[in-house]
Amino acid sequence: MVNDACRTLIRTLEDHKFAVVPVLHRHRRLFGGGFHCFTLDMVRAGGAEEYLG
Repeated sequence: MVNDACRTLIRTLEDHKFAVVPVLHRHRRLFGGGFHCFTLDMVRAGGAEEYLG
């Protein structure tokens, strides 16, 4: 998934044989974050784990 406004990045990834999915991502400043936020798993297999302590 790549912001569809990033044409150079899309071409570069395609040149390196990546399958690119252009996505309209025009509200990134409103909501903050990026693709990592709206592609994050909401449900995971296994139980809760403590990573910070």
